[in-house]
Amino acid sequence: MDCQKPIFSTKDKSSITSVVSSLHCYFRDLQSYYKILKGQLISELEYTDMPENTEDLKQKLKDVERKLKYIHVLNNSASTVDEVIHLEEMSSEFRPDVRVAKV
Repeated sequence: MDCQKPIFSTKDKSSITSVVSSLHCYFRDLQSYYKILKGQLISELEYTDMPENTEDLKQKLKDVERKLKYIHVLNNSASTVDEVIHLEEMSSEFRPDVRVAKV
């Protein structure tokens, strides 16, 4: 039976380790962005002089909190993958120049 190991490939020939590390950084930065945005919305809610804006601000805050939950999951997942992919025993698995013989 012919069983070949899959090869990760992107158009710009990025390695899987660089893609994973980039995703981890991106999700971490995105999570920080939404935390700051959440803080700004909370401040606006606390200090608004226009009660008619309260419902709109509450809805925006709810939307940001929902996104933040998903981004938190993505960040944690990317962090886990980033950590595992860089372990010594796994690093050779993801080097593009290392090919495993047919099993």
